[in-house]
Amino acid sequence: MTSSDEGSRAGRGARKIGALALGCLLGALCLELACWALVQSGRIQARVPSYSLQDNAVSFWGDLSPDFGVWHPANTRYRHQKACFDVVYESNSYGARDVERTRESSERRVVVLGDSFMEGYGVESAERVSNLLETATGVPHLNFGTSGDAGPTHAFALYRALASEFEHDAVLAAILPENDFDDDEPSRNRYRLHWEGTYPDYTLKTSLASISESSWKAQNGKAGFSLTRLLREYTYLRNVVDYLYSASKMRRADRKLRGEIELPASRFFDYSEEEFRRMCYSYEQLAALAAPRPVVLFTIPRAPDIYAYVTEGESPLDDALVEWASGIDNLEVLPLLPELVERHGGAPVELFLQCDAHWSPGGHRAATEVILDGAGATLYGE
Repeated sequence: MTSSDEGSRAGRGARKIGALALGCLLGALCLELACWALVQSGRIQARVPSYSLQDNAVSFWGDLSPDFGVWHPANTRYRHQKACFDVVYESNSYGARDVERTRESSERRVVVLGDSFMEGYGVESAERVSNLLETATGVPHLNFGTSGDAGPTHAFALYRALASEFEHDAVLAAILPENDFDDDEPSRNRYRLHWEGTYPDYTLKTSLASISESSWKAQNGKAGFSLTRLLREYTYLRNVVDYLYSASKMRRADRKLRGEIELPASRFFDYSEEEFRRMCYSYEQLAALAAPRPVVLFTIPRAPDIYAYVTEGESPLDDALVEWASGIDNLEVLPLLPELVERHGGAPVELFLQCDAHWSPGGHRAATEVILDGAGATLYGE
């Protein structure tokens, strides 16, 4: 083969590659225009790209505290976007998603503990339980909730190291059985606190020798650049894909609630004695630190838990927690599950976000009503 033949073949190959690239580009542009039309016409409720990378220069979560693990960097602004919400989170000077609070106070105040539900994942601050309770009662609620595998041991450790430094008169803490038992297990790559031993002879341990070994360092808080982030902020196509994926997940969740798909086992039913004892021990220690202040715990159900309760007509975990708490003077357990089912039916999809399993604003309002009715006297001295 002559050099001219080789050059001709190379030229044809380059033209084919160029034509293929141009075809892909034109196809992507057509898809982008179609997605733009669907979103702008309201046929698909996907978020609109911001055409900016200024938000989220700092991550909102990471294993940051050697005392309790996952937490938020102080004074951070973070834009959290999914198919059905676009919310800005802001942390105060000590890392809570809350307004600034003084450590000293002469007024009645309530400390709030829990995971992503209490933090207000996916909703504005004004729409979450702690703020709704504050508005309804006029009593400040200091929110120390956080996403990121924050279970009962984390709640105890955070209360001991940080929340207890703020003067308060009561504690309100949420239990999410679906993952709280798992959050109390040691982790191979996360800095997580857990109990070792046998009830009641436990020792508090960390899963890693140092918080610097955690895989969730959040790059010292910096979220950094990613292709996913670039596509979400500059294209309709990526946001429509996110929306369709989330919509498919929610349709599957709805089918589960209707009993058309087998649900995973509910952790209100499926837990071991050791898991239960570890959970109880964390809150026993928290209640002892808080005494004589009252501590109110409430359990949060998700879709499998609601369906299991409607099917079985009972909630074994709630019954066991209520019986356990009856032996501790300043501790009270408020089961949400039976109240939510009674008030909103066996498939209360309006309580959850359309693209996510966390509470919608309606879910936060419903939980607030149950807490006010069931524990108002304990929390506010009514």
